[in-house]
Amino acid sequence: MTRRLLASYLLITVLTLVLLAVPLGVFFAQRERERIAADLEHDATVIATLYEDDLENDRPLDPAAATEYSERTGARVVVVDRDGISMIDTAGPADRDFSTRPEIAEALSGRSATGTRSSDTLATDILYVAVPVASSGTVHGALRLTIDTSDVTARIHRFWLGLAAIGIVIIGLVALVGWWLARSVTRPVRRLQADADRFADGDLTVAPGQHGGPPELRALAVSIATMANRLDELLAAQRAFVADASHQLRSPLTALTLRLENLHSRLSPDAQTDLDTAIEETDRLGALVNDLLQLARADERPRRDAVDLARLTADRVDTWTGIAESRHC
Repeated sequence: MTRRLLASYLLITVLTLVLLAVPLGVFFAQRERERIAADLEHDATVIATLYEDDLENDRPLDPAAATEYSERTGARVVVVDRDGISMIDTAGPADRDFSTRPEIAEALSGRSATGTRSSDTLATDILYVAVPVASSGTVHGALRLTIDTSDVTARIHRFWLGLAAIGIVIIGLVALVGWWLARSVTRPVRRLQADADRFADGDLTVAPGQHGGPPELRALAVSIATMANRLDELLAAQRAFVADASHQLRSPLTALTLRLENLHSRLSPDAQTDLDTAIEETDRLGALVNDLLQLARADERPRRDAVDLARLTADRVDTWTGIAESRHC
């Protein structure tokens, strides 16, 4: 019962954690990707403003700002002119044609582009943000920021691992508390079962005040103890009655048998035959009384009782008086 209760506690806990942690993890992963994309787009817009005048006036671009940002964030910075030819590339040489890149083409058309795609060059997935570099509605070039999605995935994985660690700690605490609760519930039940087994074996002694647990179990323990005490009293009264009755019948029957045997020599042969039959019936009755006395003592637990010596002596004197008289003592 303890294992079943503990298993039910753990099952409820695991289901609750799954229902809470899985949506939280999915929500975090989505928001983390959206946050990083928003941050990249903001950074791309800021960096684009630094190169707006130089692109508009066809002046050489200073790569210092792009290089500093790339070293600080790990993102790749690419700045292209209106023809899609790179003028700054923090991950490669300049003068490369990026006009075939979908995000660059969209940025050169005046629209921002954000998304993920597979990079054949890097052999991995990248998260990109491309923004146009424009002034007065005229596009002078484009700027693209890209980061390896493995960085984002690593953050998400760390979050999932954190959720898993928290879940394991919670399950461990629930297991400890659940085991204590289960034991507190099943301990009085096991005591009741032990008492019931002892009562079934004939031992009706009750040790009061040993049952704890919920009020219902304590009330049940009190009821069982009351029943056991009542049964013990009834059985003791029954044994006492049978023993007393057998004892009271045994002495008169013994005396009667002795007196009948004393009359045997004084009667005629025909009367002696009838007297022998009476003596046999008296012996049978005495044997029955002995059996009743043994039956009363069979289930009786050993105990010390007070004995009335005067009454016992009087019974013995009455019993052996007949024998003394038959022997003329």
